[in-house]
Amino acid sequence: MNRRAPHEIERIAVIGAGTIGASWAAYFLSRGLDVRVWDPDPYTESRVRALTARAWPSFERLGMAEGADPDHITFHDDAAAACRDAEMVQESAPERLELKHDLFATMETVLAPDAVIASSTSYFPPSEMQAAMHHPGRLALGHPFNPPHLIPLVEVLGGGQTDPAVVDWLMDFYAAMGRYPIRLHKEIPGHLVNRLQIALWDEAARLVGEGVADAADVDAALVHGPGLRWAV
Repeated sequence: MNRRAPHEIERIAVIGAGTIGASWAAYFLSRGLDVRVWDPDPYTESRVRALTARAWPSFERLGMAEGADPDHITFHDDAAAACRDAEMVQESAPERLELKHDLFATMETVLAPDAVIASSTSYFPPSEMQAAMHHPGRLALGHPFNPPHLIPLVEVLGGGQTDPAVVDWLMDFYAAMGRYPIRLHKEIPGHLVNRLQIALWDEAARLVGEGVADAADVDAALVHGPGLRWAV
């Protein structure tokens, strides 16, 4: 494989540009990459450009790559066109497994064999997404915490057929992009962070249901108690 070092890549495709994908696109622009976007929504370009314009002052304050340009972005009519010549893909399509299978099949018709695909999926284990791929070793989880252009956490995890070198590469890539990647060691639906959030939500709902406190006071307990300490 002739895969470039993570800090050397220049072109990235963002497939699916809803809330997560649009945020990724804006952030990758701030890191100096050429970004190629596909989403079937006819308003994709206006939404992504609007989010980028809102976020750009924050990038200027927080620091961005030399030469970063919000106009280094192109919008494409199909996923294959967006992926052509891309060195990496950040897939952020809706959470439908069949849709992801179809998209990965389309991507593989044009991607170089060493191009990496990272999925933003918040639920599916990578092994389930690899099922119909010709080159399953290139796919891994790259799940951000929303919104990814502001919050640095990214969960990285390989599936049963993922090349371990791809997981290492993605860890280095997200770090080079100024994110904070964590490596997961086991596939589990929902991954790590969402399950932590769900555990807290479930306990809060149980306490309200049992009459221990009403919803407003449970909310206040978190906001004015542990929430303050956790934020620090």
